[in-house]
Amino acid sequence: MLDNFREWLSDNLRYILLGLAILLALVLLFFGVKALTGGFSDEKPKDTEKKTEQKKDSTDSDEAEKDDADKEDENALEKNAYPEVNALIESFYTAWGQKDVAKMKELTDNFDATDEAKVTNATYIESYDNIVVYTKQGLEKDSYVVFVSYDLKFKDVKTAAPGLSELYVIKNDSGNYVIHNDDSDAEVQECIEKTRQEKDVMTLIEDVENKLNEDMASDAELKAFEEKLGKEVNTAQMADNGDMLTAKEDCNVRADSTTNAEILGRLKAGDQVKKLENGETTGLKWSITGRKPMYMRIYCNKSIEERK
Repeated sequence: MLDNFREWLSDNLRYILLGLAILLALVLLFFGVKALTGGFSDEKPKDTEKKTEQKKDSTDSDEAEKDDADKEDENALEKNAYPEVNALIESFYTAWGQKDVAKMKELTDNFDATDEAKVTNATYIESYDNIVVYTKQGLEKDSYVVFVSYDLKFKDVKTAAPGLSELYVIKNDSGNYVIHNDDSDAEVQECIEKTRQEKDVMTLIEDVENKLNEDMASDAELKAFEEKLGKEVNTAQMADNGDMLTAKEDCNVRADSTTNAEILGRLKAGDQVKKLENGETTGLKWSITGRKPMYMRIYCNKSIEERK
């Protein structure tokens, strides 16, 4: 029987060896494929996870930008959208040009002696023409942040100067729209400041300033007059460092002394500042309570007086 097995093994050895070789090849192939698959499996999830995180961050950023854009779109700048507000603003600036203080008092909720002096002393202003009223919703229903563009006609100057002012309009207890003229209302002032930083408002401001620069470039008389207004700070420039100075009229506070520098805020008539030093050209460096020193460019005739 052993001889028969040996004979059978001898006759079939080559087939057995071939089968074992095939089996070994299959085993090696199986483990090789598994090793390769396992090797990539450690890195692929990490790579996928990384791409997922990047996509999520990008999506979050896009959604945040979209939310900001949606908020601005919901309260986009509107042009001449409210007839009653338009009529109020038209009447107010017509009265200003005519120095009709009594009428201006009717159209505001507060108009004190300082406001009255500011109007009556601005004898170089003839009229406000081509008034356009831009509005954004205010803090409450029937309240608006208003940006008024106009052509400001100066006495003895042929070309009118493009200008832009900001106001806050509310509806009073009698149901009439009036200009809310209270600089001490911190909530309203903060609302106006935030609105001023919105893209469509910044674009409007830039457009008006560009138009003013173009008109000054084409009319030497207007340019000379504007420069004269800017240089009416001589009293302040000659004051000693450390002196207290008082704004006689509203004026812009800018990042530097140039006329197209970023507007950081405004000084109202009666605001006091402490002079630190003279800045470049017509700019002055100020110390304003609660804020860092800055340069101010004055646009109002004789807007600063010395008060020690």
